[in-house]
Amino acid sequence: MRIILNAGMPLMSTPNFAEAIVLRTQQLSPHMVRLTFQSEFAADFVTGAPGAYLKVIAPAPGEAGPPAFDPASFKTRMRTYTLRHVRPAEHEFDIDFVVHGDDGIAGPWARHAAPGNRILISRPGTLKFGTEGADWHLFVADLSSIPAAAVELEALPSDAIGDAFFEIPSDEDRQPIRTPTGIRVHWIIKSDPQAPSEALIQAVQTLDWRSGEPSVFVAGEFALAGALRTYFRKQKPTRKDLTYVSSYWKLGLIEPEHKAFKAQAA
Repeated sequence: MRIILNAGMPLMSTPNFAEAIVLRTQQLSPHMVRLTFQSEFAADFVTGAPGAYLKVIAPAPGEAGPPAFDPASFKTRMRTYTLRHVRPAEHEFDIDFVVHGDDGIAGPWARHAAPGNRILISRPGTLKFGTEGADWHLFVADLSSIPAAAVELEALPSDAIGDAFFEIPSDEDRQPIRTPTGIRVHWIIKSDPQAPSEALIQAVQTLDWRSGEPSVFVAGEFALAGALRTYFRKQKPTRKDLTYVSSYWKLGLIEPEHKAFKAQAA
């Protein structure tokens, strides 16, 4: 076990936020990097709990370390990320960051992160999505939500069946995901990040619908989530307790703006 929480430097913590130190970096694909962190909070993370996420506050360009504790500024700087893997005994966890240029805060920071760099994290929350009682499973994710979908997929029983659709910018962005053998994985290429997810939506809408009750997980850009939410409501009604459809971002908006937009549209 490798615990380096003090790292020779004072750590800042509050009841709801703590510092996390980068231990390792791994380039998963041209547009996704995995960072392994260590933090005092991670001792309480639950292994194998799908859907867990936390808030990240990364240093802004020019900042040497995480910002001083300031709840007022945190509101505009917080970004939400899935806990891809957790190792509570080692106080470690992994987060997969989408990297696509120098726009934003968390993504560009992750792109250049190195062991020893520090961020602030919140205590985790839990995504409300259930699969128990479903006869088969449908997952739809763009690049932003592949980590969340992957965690859910890897938690399915070994005899699970269904389909998973992943939208990625290039063929090189495919990544290994441990799915049950009965889950068919479809990779949809969308090279233009500004273009709508028409191919992904069409692939889902032309899927041969299996018999029985499905669990449905859809997450990604606002228009993608909205189009499929309407499709399921009008064409393929599903059980509410087995359905999760959520927009994780909206083209042209940063996360706080997207959150406000979602609230107005609800």
